[in-house]
Amino acid sequence: MPDLDRIVNAYGLGQIKKVTPMTNGKSGRAWRVETDMAMVLVKTVSDVARASLEFALTQAIQEEDRDVTPAILSTTDGQQFVTVDHQVYRVQSYWEQAAMKPSLTATLACYRKIRIVLDRFEYPCSPDDSHSLDRLWKSQRVSLVQNWPGIYEQLTPMIAQLEIIDRQQETWVHGDLGRWNLLPLANEKVAIIDFGEARRGPRFLDFAALFDSFMPREKNVVKVYRDRFCDLAGIEEHDRRIFLETVQLWLAKGMLVAVEKAPEHVQDFWDQVQLVRKLK
Repeated sequence: MPDLDRIVNAYGLGQIKKVTPMTNGKSGRAWRVETDMAMVLVKTVSDVARASLEFALTQAIQEEDRDVTPAILSTTDGQQFVTVDHQVYRVQSYWEQAAMKPSLTATLACYRKIRIVLDRFEYPCSPDDSHSLDRLWKSQRVSLVQNWPGIYEQLTPMIAQLEIIDRQQETWVHGDLGRWNLLPLANEKVAIIDFGEARRGPRFLDFAALFDSFMPREKNVVKVYRDRFCDLAGIEEHDRRIFLETVQLWLAKGMLVAVEKAPEHVQDFWDQVQLVRKLK
């Protein structure tokens, strides 16, 4: 465990009363820290560049709407993060999660507010996609051939088009908008957390991730779900084809990650890809 007293002192948050380790996320480790002045989340960040980007983006979102994501705090010296023993840490407000599942309506209402900020956000550089399709395809295609040859044969003709979409840098995206980064709140609203994968990317990538998160598994209701999702998300009729191709991209990337990390789910991902292909 890091020197949390030193970190908390840099923010002038008083004395620590209780520390609760949180589940390790994709982009860092975190601790819920209760002091005699506040409840905060202390989280590791990969490097200074990432910490600066997350702070700038979160600040921009806070200026638009303070209720859609927790604020990242500044130290008493006005710094955006602290470094202890060569590890970068940031501190943010801690919001308690409600005992409920996030609804599609509340989630899209939250994200559309954030989308306004993402569309106008300016920053001098964008991180690379750590899970780009071309990297995943190169690293996992041999295993796919050996263990799922049927999926490999069907996916191969799709890769070139999906890579074109994946390389687009049309706008800023959250980049990792699965259910794990949705925070249901007590007022039945939803907040979005963890911008640790934020970068420039395809304009419908986040919507694709949310579409997958709420997609029903019953084939006979998926078309109704598609129409409702697009209406709530504000996706126009003429954009629905590229949107659904972006959903296929999201699912294909998830499948290739699963080849190594969760092979038991590879077929499930592919079934979803096939289902979405029939919606176009």
